[in-house]
Amino acid sequence: MPFLRVLFVLLIQLWVPRAEAGSRVAIVDRFFPASGPLATVQEQEMQRWMYGMLDLDDDQIKEPYYHGDLVRLIAAHPRLTFFLYPISSDRPPLDSIALNLREIRARLGRQPVDAVLLSWESSTLISAFEVPLHRSRAGHYLAQLEKWSETDGSWAPTLAIIRELEALVDAGVTVVTIAGNGGRGMVNTFSFARGVITVGAIEPELAHFVSDNALVDRREQAAYFARLLSAADGELLGYDLSGDLCADIPLARLSSYSQGARDLPLRPWPPLKGSSFAAPAAVKKILLAGLDPDSDSGVKRSGESTGDHCGRHAAP
Repeated sequence: MPFLRVLFVLLIQLWVPRAEAGSRVAIVDRFFPASGPLATVQEQEMQRWMYGMLDLDDDQIKEPYYHGDLVRLIAAHPRLTFFLYPISSDRPPLDSIALNLREIRARLGRQPVDAVLLSWESSTLISAFEVPLHRSRAGHYLAQLEKWSETDGSWAPTLAIIRELEALVDAGVTVVTIAGNGGRGMVNTFSFARGVITVGAIEPELAHFVSDNALVDRREQAAYFARLLSAADGELLGYDLSGDLCADIPLARLSSYSQGARDLPLRPWPPLKGSSFAAPAAVKKILLAGLDPDSDSGVKRSGESTGDHCGRHAAP
């Protein structure tokens, strides 16, 4: 019996680190299919055209991937678990975001998360505050927003979101948001939130598009070029977005698949770009940096082929 007790303790010690090796991420965004009341077929098609981000097979029909689906794909890693909080289509997006953040915070006791990712923005002109911005004066900028809200109720949802972001930070959650895509003259007011990590683009070519100011904490890859992948025998697998030679978007998910997709573009245009897609890259780096590298054995690294969804070849 003592031997069995010792063996049991050893097994528990071996199992617990692996069980705790991963991190949990809540993503607030718009996912396919859109959340909200059931819509007619025509309304569903309209939503897909409005919210779809990619037409990889060039058939004039958007693939079933909305903004949040692509954010999750970029952040994806075997050691990260995602909880998706959809932005509803039946209320203003900022109101839905505030409600979701409140729900995440209310659930922390029974569904804890390590990070919250909000690839969304509520931006305005930097010149409305001061040029240039100063990180040390973020509290002053927030106070100015509060004054605006007293006479213009449209800022109330933004302030509600900022308060929820700060409450999550105070609860020990890593909160990541975006610099915004209005160019150098704009600022995402969510970056005024105390303790929030704001992510911009690392590519200098996007300086005219992605905001960059003193409140940007870090910069990551913000442009992603889809590439058609094939297996060694020439069988088409799907499209790789992240550059790891895995079919992030399998062939079967393309809108033209049921019609027998043929002559697929090797490198569809335009690319996916924006600080929305830099933020998930930052979340992945931040969380993986804090995990035990010794427990990474068997986990796929970039460029490795570990299953049917991965291939080492770009289609010829």
